[in-house]
Amino acid sequence: MTSNGLGIQAVGRNARVFHGWWIVLVAFICHAVNTGMIFYAWGVFFRPLAEAFGGHAPVASGFSVLQFAAAGYSLLVGRAVDRHGARPVEIVGALVLAVGFLMLSRVHSLAALYLCLAGPVALGSTCIGPLPNNSAVARWFVRRRGQALGIATAGISAGGIVFAPLAERLVTAFGWRHAFAVLGVLEALIVLPPVLLFMRRDPADLGLLPDGLAAAQASPADLALVEREIERSVRPEVAFRQANFWLMATAFSLTMAGLASVLLYQMPLLVDRGLPESVASLVLGATAAMGVVGKLGFGALLDRFDQRRVAAVCFCLQSAGVLLLWTTRSMPLLACYVVLYGYAMGGNATLFASLNGAAFGRLHYGAIAGRMSPFLVLAQAIGVPATGYLRDHTGSFGPVLATVTVASLLAAAIVLRVRLPGRLQPAAASRTNPR
Repeated sequence: MTSNGLGIQAVGRNARVFHGWWIVLVAFICHAVNTGMIFYAWGVFFRPLAEAFGGHAPVASGFSVLQFAAAGYSLLVGRAVDRHGARPVEIVGALVLAVGFLMLSRVHSLAALYLCLAGPVALGSTCIGPLPNNSAVARWFVRRRGQALGIATAGISAGGIVFAPLAERLVTAFGWRHAFAVLGVLEALIVLPPVLLFMRRDPADLGLLPDGLAAAQASPADLALVEREIERSVRPEVAFRQANFWLMATAFSLTMAGLASVLLYQMPLLVDRGLPESVASLVLGATAAMGVVGKLGFGALLDRFDQRRVAAVCFCLQSAGVLLLWTTRSMPLLACYVVLYGYAMGGNATLFASLNGAAFGRLHYGAIAGRMSPFLVLAQAIGVPATGYLRDHTGSFGPVLATVTVASLLAAAIVLRVRLPGRLQPAAASRTNPR
């Protein structure tokens, strides 16, 4: 076993499956559990919690408290991921989140509910969420980063398919307290084993280069690619002062705020138009399912085309989808909306993660994403209640949908102004280099 100038140990043979794909699997599981239990299952717990703690508004405020606390934790979690890797952060996060859910099952006051959500639930969620997982995937892939992130972030949409109906059955069968307790135990049992078995910090720990090449078998072009990735990595305090940081933060804040408003109010909008709740919920589920396809599709596109243009196309498709939702009254056109908007909105998480790595490198991915996260959360925290306010005071969702349409187009124009280093994988090199 030998080592080269990059500090990567050479191994005599490749593993049958590149370990990076196990990292992707762990990220998929963590995304699914985190988003499924924190975001999608929240709608199931909302009604019984409202009955227990004084109405919808106090409970809705509790979820906002959770979001703001998670945004604050992201600054610390991002640094911890860069210094120690995703594995120890996710182990702590899985245990803390499980404790948080067990504590939720025993709260008897609104203050206790807020403390649990802002404390162990928000911290645990941040530690097993996008920051550590996207950072790990970005370290293990360069040429195929878009595809890998697309598969990993597909867990975000898959989580809703699994955990929303599971939570509903648990609440119906056992009540909300026991449901929280069961989900807390399940979270630890699902997340801890794959993290302990497979999560590793860097390909160099296993004598590999990103994308699966053994260092001993790597061509000079492959070694140069890894070296450039390291050399071009930007420190967090430097990234914070660069135009790229603010352009990306602005573009994705606009699209994420619009996405949250459309998805959270899609059912009320359709019910306002006379659709039965059963049909409206089916449309929402179909939109979320198309998000899985969108993540995989945009992940593949990111590896082949200019990432800024891919993002701009995604944002324009979102704008077209919202315009279709705004103007349509027929079921065939509503089905077109589901396909178009569902596919486009699915690309947001993948695009954000990939552009972050492309613009700033992989060494400080966690800390940079952690600094950007509060802006995205603040945009959603403003956009969602503003949507309800406009609906109540205008009697229509039209002004909201018009605003979201324009905001998505503005985000497309902004993201095209991001400056990226020279392409890391020209098409010709990608075809000729060995795998």
